[in-house]
Amino acid sequence: MTSTGVSATGDMVTGTAVNYLVMGLPVATAASPVSGPACAGVVTQTTCVKLLMKGLPSANITSMATGVNPATGVPVTTPAAVSTAIKYIC
Repeated sequence: MTSTGVSATGDMVTGTAVNYLVMGLPVATAASPVSGPACAGVVTQTTCVKLLMKGLPSANITSMATGVNPATGVPVTTPAAVSTAIKYIC
């Protein structure tokens, strides 16, 4: 998963491992920010534990983001659903 990845609820995932580029985009890791109309939070869970970037597991499709809905303040958990730079299979 890289910057411009999108969660199932349409929220953007921002890649924070700027020293690791995939197709020119920074890689998202656990603790990468997620922001959008349905969830404002961070990537909290990933199944890609063998591929470390900056000491953190790389985020991938189905990584879970946890945060709050910006409009209501209700806690939200959503999976990452779309990545524009699929290059590695974890």
